[in-house]
Amino acid sequence: MKAEAKSVKEIFGGGPQKLVVPFFQRRYVWKEENWAELLSSIEGNREVQVFLGSIIIKWGENREPSEATIVDGQQRLTTLSLLTKAIYDEFDDEMRENVKDTIQNVLFYKRNTTDALKNSEIKIAHSRVDRDAYGEIIRKGVFEGEKPEAWEVSCIGQTGKCYHYYREVLHKMQQQELKDIFDIMYSDNNKMLVRIELMENDMNEQSIFDTINRAGARLSTADIIKNNLFQRFMESCENDPDKIQEVSRMYDEKWDRFFYSEKEENEWDEERRFGNVGRNNLEFLLYCVASIKWAKADTRDFSGNLETVYTRETRDYGFMDYKELVDEIYEYARIFSRYITGMHRNMADKEEAANTYFSWQKDVKRLLLVLEEFGIQMFYPFVLKIMKEAKGDFKDRRLIAQSRALESFIIRRRIMGTSVSDYTSKCNLILNRGVEQLFSTVGEKEINISDAEIKSQLTKMKSDTAKMILFLIEISRRTKNSDEDALTYTYTLEHIMPKKWQENWSVPENYAEKRQKHIDDLGNLTLLRNSLNCAVKNSDFKTKIEGIPGTKRQKPKEGYKGNVSLNITEEIVRQYDNGMKDWNEDRIEERRNRFAVEIIALWPLYSGGIGDVGERN
Repeated sequence: MKAEAKSVKEIFGGGPQKLVVPFFQRRYVWKEENWAELLSSIEGNREVQVFLGSIIIKWGENREPSEATIVDGQQRLTTLSLLTKAIYDEFDDEMRENVKDTIQNVLFYKRNTTDALKNSEIKIAHSRVDRDAYGEIIRKGVFEGEKPEAWEVSCIGQTGKCYHYYREVLHKMQQQELKDIFDIMYSDNNKMLVRIELMENDMNEQSIFDTINRAGARLSTADIIKNNLFQRFMESCENDPDKIQEVSRMYDEKWDRFFYSEKEENEWDEERRFGNVGRNNLEFLLYCVASIKWAKADTRDFSGNLETVYTRETRDYGFMDYKELVDEIYEYARIFSRYITGMHRNMADKEEAANTYFSWQKDVKRLLLVLEEFGIQMFYPFVLKIMKEAKGDFKDRRLIAQSRALESFIIRRRIMGTSVSDYTSKCNLILNRGVEQLFSTVGEKEINISDAEIKSQLTKMKSDTAKMILFLIEISRRTKNSDEDALTYTYTLEHIMPKKWQENWSVPENYAEKRQKHIDDLGNLTLLRNSLNCAVKNSDFKTKIEGIPGTKRQKPKEGYKGNVSLNITEEIVRQYDNGMKDWNEDRIEERRNRFAVEIIALWPLYSGGIGDVGERN
């Protein structure tokens, strides 16, 4: 390995002739802020030395032409070449003629000395994703002698956008300004870059890459894992052309086309929060796969050094092992996209949420709702595993039993307000030993939460927990009591005795403390289709049930009677119509106790194992 300061002219015009972007490397992703910063660095430092960062290349075996792989610096080199071409295309005819030889020498090479100039090949050999658009930009108008207008050149992909950005910016400059920028870039004395050269027998280039202080768009953990994975996959081919073709096909079909998109919004780039740590969906998927395949007792490096985990665990892999791993990642990714990010998209969008239905019979979908709404992510590796094992059959009895057991564990702990800090270790436990282990540790209070403790905790509920519990109770009732068993999770949590009960629900002063303790009691909560009007919300019980009649000047304000769509709310209205005109602490306690019976039945303590799948109503 050697490192040397080099000018842009030496980087492009000297050896090697051909700079190859490996097919498994990230596509060109720099954006306007990167393009502007690079141009500003060159343009604004005419009196001082400009430094644009480092380039890492690894020499290959090919000597005709001499060839090297770009390990680090693809983004920077591509941008410099696009800026060079944009300046050339903005020059007047005289300047274009003056620098034509430079352009041909730095952006192109001839495979053979006797080849015609027009048959020159482009210096940077991009991967398939960017190759066509980049090639059109670099070649347009160089050998034909005609100056291309910006609109004549494709604006496809980020390479096209970069070129058009520079054309627009440079078009506003005087020819002398363009000349000055070009001279700074291609002066032999301006050593703007450090080129690090690796030979074939040097240490793994990814290790060096990871330690270099890089500017611009940094590689993510997912990029590093992908680069290492496909590099070793390719090495495992041992120059077998059929295997090499298979690796290339798998990268195209099962990685690049699936995980990357030219669209502004790519689901795999969306970030998830894990405390103070952010991780995008692709990185989290790779974490899930690693957990499923390799998690043992200690998983600390799965969070902070995931790329190391993949390198370590695949160290002895052969061609078929890598093929199986890529297939597994792809299969898990399809499940993840359809059901996990799919659920997130649906629930985050009001219109989608209004068209996403849940029923008690759909156990897996119900579990996914619970995980999504409670923000519980660390059990997703287990969920992916059991869904994959069921091969898409959501009626699989083992899948249903495991989903119900995990749901019981989460709901019971949620009711108790127990910490989720151990959910990573709990997921690791059930991945290795089965979901039954969630209920098998004798004497561990957080696991063996008794039914009595559950009942006692229902007297003071957090809003999001209460809303979920009431919704799930409602859909469990509808399996037998309603023709419309599927509901959307779009209801509003309502305090029957309002939080501001003092306005219209007066009691003796020495009774106020007792009343206040019943406000967040599960027995005092229900769900409504729409939130009540403020004029009704804090009113007395009669007004809350019947609403406020309309007048000539005011529209009527509906109460529960105009808002009934759920059994848990309809029964309150029915009891009112049957003469139960008061709502007080006794009624709240009675209703809470009835809910408690349902909760214990719906989410039992699986102390004897998950057993067979039975009805839970």
